[in-house]
Amino acid sequence: MPSIKVHGVATYYADVGRGVPVLLVHAATNHGGQWDQVRGAMDGGYRYLLPDLFNSGKTAAWPLARELNFDDEADIVLGVLDAVGEAVHLVGHSYGGAVALRAAVRGGSSIRSLCLIEPGGCPLLAEAGRHSDYDEYVAVMKAFLAAVDSGDWSGAWRDFLNYYRGSPDAWDGQDQDTQAKILAKTQSQRQVYGAQMSNPTTLAELRALQVQTMIITGSATTAPEGGVCRVLEEYLPNATLHTIPGAGHPMPTSHPDDVAAALSRQIIFASQ
Repeated sequence: MPSIKVHGVATYYADVGRGVPVLLVHAATNHGGQWDQVRGAMDGGYRYLLPDLFNSGKTAAWPLARELNFDDEADIVLGVLDAVGEAVHLVGHSYGGAVALRAAVRGGSSIRSLCLIEPGGCPLLAEAGRHSDYDEYVAVMKAFLAAVDSGDWSGAWRDFLNYYRGSPDAWDGQDQDTQAKILAKTQSQRQVYGAQMSNPTTLAELRALQVQTMIITGSATTAPEGGVCRVLEEYLPNATLHTIPGAGHPMPTSHPDDVAAALSRQIIFASQ
């Protein structure tokens, strides 16, 4: 895998296929391999760029004493764009969606289109006056951190995954190896939540972002995730909202065919 140096860390990304460049940013607790099913469902003719964010895949943990933020993660995306040297269609899911949005705000000229799959955006909920959605997100975060602080790491992840995947068996249905890998990210989840709560992207920055954008949500998702998508639909000037029936938050793995079809339409439309 090729790598670039970002904040002193060798950050890795896969470079797969040939054709129209598409850069896909993974969710928290995941890595670039998250997109394997979506890529498998796409038509041919794409070059996929798949970065591993800090403490994900082959990329090491955030090295500095200060808190990790979305601009730090966006530096990975922008660094890959510089290395590739051509404009890309940028895609992000969940935490990775917030990273992709931040990169688009900062480096729009190198982005041909933007696809945001239920991106993180907790402060946007508050700024847009969606206080019920904001409070629900914060309550889930605080419950996770309280369980971690009490030493119940498995319970923290059980409630977290069951909530976001909309299933009472989301955690218990994982094999032990997968559970162990998730548990190993427990402390870094503090960094994820810290970045989410300090997300610097504002409604004013959304209004100024002219790139053609597709926002994807699921009809069975959580209130905060759906709320962020509706804020983006309202404030991004060139955005369309696409809803996948029956899908919850982890739709790149639960509904890869639907995600691939929507993404393909977005790329074709933005290329016209």
